[in-house]
Amino acid sequence: MNNIFNLTTKIAFVALLGLALNGCSSEDDIEKTDPTVEGKYSAVLCVGSWPNTAYYIADVPSLTEGTISLQGNGAEMTGKVYAQDIIQKDGFYYHANFNSGRLGKYHVENGALLVDKEVPFTWLNWSSYAWADNETLVIFGTGESEGRYAIVKVADMTVTTGKLNLEALPKGFDEYSIGFAEYRANKLFVGYGFGSSDFTNYPNMPVYSKFNVAVINYPAMTTESNISDTRTTTPGGPIVYAPASFIDENNDIYFISDPVSGYDYKSPSSVYRIKSGSTQLDTGYYFDFSAKVNKEMGAAMWYIGNGKAIIRTRTAGQSIDADHSFSVIDVKSGAFIKKLDLPADKGERMVQAVVVEDGKAYIAVNATDKDYIWQYDPASDKLTKGAEFVGGIDYILRLEKTK
Repeated sequence: MNNIFNLTTKIAFVALLGLALNGCSSEDDIEKTDPTVEGKYSAVLCVGSWPNTAYYIADVPSLTEGTISLQGNGAEMTGKVYAQDIIQKDGFYYHANFNSGRLGKYHVENGALLVDKEVPFTWLNWSSYAWADNETLVIFGTGESEGRYAIVKVADMTVTTGKLNLEALPKGFDEYSIGFAEYRANKLFVGYGFGSSDFTNYPNMPVYSKFNVAVINYPAMTTESNISDTRTTTPGGPIVYAPASFIDENNDIYFISDPVSGYDYKSPSSVYRIKSGSTQLDTGYYFDFSAKVNKEMGAAMWYIGNGKAIIRTRTAGQSIDADHSFSVIDVKSGAFIKKLDLPADKGERMVQAVVVEDGKAYIAVNATDKDYIWQYDPASDKLTKGAEFVGGIDYILRLEKTK
């Protein structure tokens, strides 16, 4: 299994965070014909090695059995949507391409990715998002050393833009990094940190010793308050790739920090809670996840119900592209349950790997040999091998529920 993004150089890292994943080339040996059946799941798949990569959205007929390939089953994204930083809701895909200057809404039909509508858009280089309602998407990102937002009415793709009122950039830092975002009760909770565009001393970049969460009134988009903490740095994200937060059945917000993505190799990856009705951290809750997994870091987090979450766990070290494993935690009590007995998940962090349905988690694993969707049943604590990806696929980038 190839690692499609090598982030050991400044240029590649900037390219990834800038979403500059154009210039891709297709693989001629993949037959692209109309799919016969469109199921309720999809997968974004990569063929080739960076920078000669092509991206496809494939129908997934079943999570638990059979095979998934691109033979007669691949709507090519390359040229419209350049990589896996897409937002999917109810079978529609949304993508903001900063370099091409367009924001688009797309869907798959008869084996092709069709454009519903594209609008000119250069306001922000996106990182995160939240749905204010089923028809209103709020996206967050940066531009010209500012935190920025855009409110998108997805029915007709009309856009309203503005600037976020965040804490001022500290000395030695010239850009914001936007992490997780959650919408709850007419407020947006947006994690952010500070970064530097000076890569002279890469990978030893400056680190600001706290993280922030802006509490923003919606729809006015005024910042009501700012939450911060110094026990860790860099709130998880950007979530256009994979989630780093969720809201549970009690309306409590949980989020995880990811210091390595902010070049901090010493602070722990920690889980925090903002209880329902509150705009402050729960002072009685702090879960040092890294302390339970040999100083490894949480690269993404999915809620699977009944107080449990799965964390995609990056091996300790100075790389966001280290191998990954999957761990289960009890978020309510802040307790580590176990590391799942799955093959090592190879490569970079930018993977939407988990779908939850009927109390079970379905996990797409990029292994060194054969790639499967694994079913994890938390009730029985059982792992079962499910559908297999076959036929020259180099990387599983997203597993989605579309219906």
